[in-house]
Amino acid sequence: MTCKHLDGGKCLLGLHGGMPSPGICARCQDYKGPSRGLGDVVAKVAQATGVAAVAKAVAGDGCGCGKRRAALNRAVPFKEGAD
Repeated sequence: MTCKHLDGGKCLLGLHGGMPSPGICARCQDYKGPSRGLGDVVAKVAQATGVAAVAKAVAGDGCGCGKRRAALNRAVPFKEGAD
């Protein structure tokens, strides 16, 4: 599964030094691509309902959303192409 922000191994957003490892990419809050697991589904629902914007406004960038997303993706991963 490939993030839409990744081109030839380079992050188009310039994040993570511009050349993220697969492990870093897997935990990125800005990942855009097929759902890798439950965390991505929760993130998409939070974005669609506006919950993510409220959480960011209240807690700022240190809300821990990316860590929770990665943890949920590890706990309940999807098979490739399941999205």
